[in-house]
Amino acid sequence: MSTCDIHPSVRLGSNVKILGDLSLAEGVEVGSNVTFYPNVFVGANSRILEGSVIGRPPIRAGTTNRPVSLGDRTVRIGADCVVGANCVLYTHVNIAENVLICDLTSIREGSRLAEGAVIGRMTTLMHDVSIGERTRITDNIHITGNAHIEADVFIGPGVSSANDNDVYLRRFGLLPFETNGPTIRRFAVIGTGAILTPGIEIGTGAVVATGAMATKDVPPWTIVAGAPARGISSIDDETRLQVLQHFGLNPDETA
Repeated sequence: MSTCDIHPSVRLGSNVKILGDLSLAEGVEVGSNVTFYPNVFVGANSRILEGSVIGRPPIRAGTTNRPVSLGDRTVRIGADCVVGANCVLYTHVNIAENVLICDLTSIREGSRLAEGAVIGRMTTLMHDVSIGERTRITDNIHITGNAHIEADVFIGPGVSSANDNDVYLRRFGLLPFETNGPTIRRFAVIGTGAILTPGIEIGTGAVVATGAMATKDVPPWTIVAGAPARGISSIDDETRLQVLQHFGLNPDETA
């Protein structure tokens, strides 16, 4: 038997389905046709718009190779968040306060979003992705599994990323399953339509230009462009200093 802890102030739309334990804090608003799987916790004043599915378990088909981990089998959504229409949040997802998730976005199991993050429309976060504070990921983006994105990063529309350089054999189960997504350090900017290949690191404050294909690590505060991407210039000292001073940081500590 499921346990529901729904504050009297909560506003529920029509045809909301509750499939297990659910906690909705004060001021939460839920649109019509939302489905809650078991073990979902939603913080105060958050909104979940029409048609979204919260807590969906991953289900393997016979031809898939990646092991499925349900983790702690919970979804935690912090206070003052917005989950847009027709989003799908898998189980074992942790979302901090004041996060915006726009329409038609899918967030897979094991993902973690820090306070103030923004995820745009029709974007996919695959398994075990971490997103830092205030990072903005815009529309129609594919963030591959095991990617790590630090705070204050900006990712433009249509960016894609990959996490497996051995997919030729691994797709048939001829190698053990293993993934290694890119790491994007603080203040980096990824331009529209860029491609990030497995295991690379985009350094602090670096810029990957529109349409670039980053196949190697990008040093901090460096601008790269082209396919494959190559360094074309650096972020000027004045701009770098403005960004760091805005956050009260010492330039020597973020070289």
